[in-house]
This record gives sequence, structure tokens and C-alpha cells, in this order.
Amino acid sequence: MKRLEGQIALVTGAGRGIGAAIAFAYARDGASVVVVDLDEAGINEVAGRIRTLGVEADAFVVDVREPAQTAAMVERVVKKFRRLDLMVNNAGVIRVKSLLNTTPEDWDFIQSVNARGLFFAQQAGGRQMLGQTPLGEGRPSGKILNLASIAGRSGRPMLGAYAASKAIVINVTQTAALEFAPRVTVNALCPGPVDTDMWKQIDQEWSQQEGRPPGSIWKDRTRAIPMGRPERAEDLTGMAVFLASREADYITGQSFHIDGGLLPA
Repeated sequence: MKRLEGQIALVTGAGRGIGAAIAFAYARDGASVVVVDLDEAGINEVAGRIRTLGVEADAFVVDVREPAQTAAMVERVVKKFRRLDLMVNNAGVIRVKSLLNTTPEDWDFIQSVNARGLFFAQQAGGRQMLGQTPLGEGRPSGKILNLASIAGRSGRPMLGAYAASKAIVINVTQTAALEFAPRVTVNALCPGPVDTDMWKQIDQEWSQQEGRPPGSIWKDRTRAIPMGRPERAEDLTGMAVFLASREADYITGQSFHIDGGLLPA
């Protein structure tokens, strides 16, 4: 039997990148998966590929900046599948600016998705999970996984607002784990530089501002990774599936570095 057989998973920001990779990993392990994003074409493609694995999938557009939409998102999942077992809060945005050049609009844009959006999505998911029957005898009634970053562990030049938002993710993960225990586990993943569209954006914006060749920022950030190569979205899926499984039922409130050894624990 597959580890996530019969479970219902919801993944935000799943139109591409890390969110899509986790959605596919959950589906391969037997979960029915709901994928949401502002990218309608992206999530429709992801959902279609998930269905070819022989599990149910649903896809619809959600703007996580709006708490009313994330509450309705959870309601829609429960109406269709009758419960919500796994929730991955992955949606995130970035703008590359020095601290002195960051505007209130930049700050609000980043925090509205990465911090505020995640907080209220987690609230909606937790409220549903706390009121439903457990996954099995002696098991939690649901699991939440938040996407933070090693950037949330320390200050980051040119990424100050983003790093602050990810520090918030780590903190609210710990708070939710304490408040929701023992019925719901809440953990976070902290990736390093991942070869996704977001890092292409970081490299492009940062390189332009410093007058450097395209690709140079990415090379600088990945050169020191002890594992000897850049991180891929798929490198996060093993831990994501493990934390969703029975074997991780006693793990909560933790933020795991999945960064190839780049940042010491």
C-alpha cells in the first residue's frame, strides 16, 4: 500500500516549481491532490498529469492574499472530498531590492503572499483539520507543511523583505504546532537556492542592478553548496512525503534545512 493512499492533499502555488513537484510526489504515493495557484494554465496541466497516475485531482485559481479566498478554498476541498488531510502552503513571491530601495509597495506585496497569505491559509486548514476524525487510530487528524527558506534564518542583502517574510513563516509554523497539537502537526521546509523560475527572477533582477552578467548571481550562490550541485525542486519531495506519512506523526514544530549542506543547522 502506498504511504498516502486515500488521503486528500491541497498544495498552494502548485502551478510550477516546488509546489508542482510536491503535488506530483504526493500523487505518486497515492494521495488525491488539489492544486491551486493564480496560474490557471499551470495548475490545469499539473492536475491533468496527476490524473494520469490514477488518482483524483482538482485545480482552481486562488489568490492567497485574500483570506476569504483561502477559506473558500478549504471549503471547496472539503465539499468535494469530505476532508483535508495534508496542506502544503507553498505560494510565494519575491522582489530583489536593497534595503534602502525597498518601497512600502514592495514590502506589502511580499508580506501579503508569503506571510499574511500563508498565515490565514494555515488558519483555514487548521480549523478544518482540528474538527475532523484522525487519519487513523492514534494518528493526527491532519498535517500542514509550510515552505520557508534558509533566507529566514539570517539577514540577506538584496532580499531583506523576502528574508523577513520567511522568518515569519518559521515562527508561525512553531506557533501553529503548539496550538494545534496533538491533533495536527505543522512543520516547515527551508530550501536553499532552488533551480526554479523564482531563482531565475532573482538572478535577473540582481544582476541588472549590479551591472553583472546574467547567471553570475546564481553561480555565486550555488558554488559553495557542499553537495556539489544546485538544488532541484525534486530534492524537497522526499522530506515532504516523509512528513506527510505515518512515520512522521510525532514530528511537529520543526523547520528542516533541505539545502545540500549550505547552511549549518
